[in-house]
Amino acid sequence: PRAGVAGARQHILSDGQVHPIRTAPRVLRDMVDAAVAGAAPSASVGGPLGANRSLACLLFDSAVNPTITKSLSPLLEASAQKLQVMRASPFVERLRLRKSASEISLMRHAAQAAAEAFVVTMEESAAAAARGDQLEGLLAARFEFETKRRGCGRLAYPCVVASGANAVFLHYMHNNARLTPGDLVLMDAGGSYFGYSADITRTWPLSGSFTPAQRDIYEAVLGVNEAVIRAVRADGATSLQSLHQLSIRLMHEALVSLGILKPAELQRVSRYYPHAIGHYLGLDVHDTPNASQSQPLVPRMVLTVEPGLYFPTDDDSIPAWCRGIGVRIEDDVLVDEQGCAVVLTSGAPKSVAAVEDAVRAGL
Repeated sequence: PRAGVAGARQHILSDGQVHPIRTAPRVLRDMVDAAVAGAAPSASVGGPLGANRSLACLLFDSAVNPTITKSLSPLLEASAQKLQVMRASPFVERLRLRKSASEISLMRHAAQAAAEAFVVTMEESAAAAARGDQLEGLLAARFEFETKRRGCGRLAYPCVVASGANAVFLHYMHNNARLTPGDLVLMDAGGSYFGYSADITRTWPLSGSFTPAQRDIYEAVLGVNEAVIRAVRADGATSLQSLHQLSIRLMHEALVSLGILKPAELQRVSRYYPHAIGHYLGLDVHDTPNASQSQPLVPRMVLTVEPGLYFPTDDDSIPAWCRGIGVRIEDDVLVDEQGCAVVLTSGAPKSVAAVEDAVRAGL
C-alpha cells in the first residue's frame, strides 16, 4: 500500500510540505532557484537545527553544509545563468558501450561460468526427465548453483526453462512443467560476475537425441546463429540492425527450404521469429537501451546473437510436424581490437553432436 500525499502528511511529515512525486522536478527546481536568488522557499524543516531553518538554508548554507555547497555550486551557477542541464544517461551509455580491458576480463569470466553451468545442467537434465517426477525448476536451480560456485554473485536475470511446447512462448518463466523424455528444453540463463552479465540460450533434447523434426528446426536456427556471428565485424557499416536484417533473410531461406514458408512469404518470418537478433550486453543484460542499434559496431563492444524459431501448437497454416517446437540459440560476442568476432560463450555445447553428447553424459 502507498501512503499518498494525505497519508504522508498525516503519518510522516505533519509539519512540512508534501507534494506528489510527479511534481518533484518542479518543486526541487523552485527550491534551487529560490535559494540562488536568496529567497528561501516556504518549506520549513524541523530537527536539531531548529524548526525555522529553511530547506534551502540547510542545503546551501556553507556554514551548515560546506561539502554539499561546493558539490552543488556548478548546478546553482547553471540555474542562475539559465544554462541547460542535460541528462547524463546518453553520455554514460556511450561510455558503457565500449568495454575496458578490465570489463572484458569480467565478462569473459561471467560467460565462461555460465557456459560451464550449462554443461552440468545439460548432463543432469536427461536423468531428471527419466525419473518422471522432476520439474523445469530443477534445471534452473542447478544452473544457479553452478554459476555461483564459479564466483557469480547472482543470476543476471531469472532463468527461463521451457520444455516441450512451453518453448514457443518468449520469456516463459513458470518453470513448473514436468520434464519429459522426448521433449526439447529451451533454457535462457546467465550469471552476473561483479556486476557484468552473461546471457546464453541453448536448446537440447531431454532424451539425448533429436528427433528428425527437432533436428531440422535446430539446424536451421544454428545455421543463422553461426552465419550472423561470422558477419559481426567493426567495418564502419555493420550494426545490430544490419545483422538483424541479415538474420531475417537467412531465416526466410531456411524456412522455405524446410517447406514451412513459401518464397514470397518473407513478411511471415516475424511470426515465427518475433524478436531482434540481439542486444548490447554489459552491466545490464539489455545494456544501454537508449543506444542506437543502427550505429556501426566498434571494437570492445559486446552483443548477443540469438536467432530463434517458435511454432505455435494451434497454427494450422504450417506443417503439423513443426508445431509445438521452439528453438533459440544465443551467444555472447565480443568485437575485438581487430574488429573481429570473439564468441565468449563457446564453452556451452552448440553443435548437434556436442549437444547430444553433453546430455547423454548424464545418463
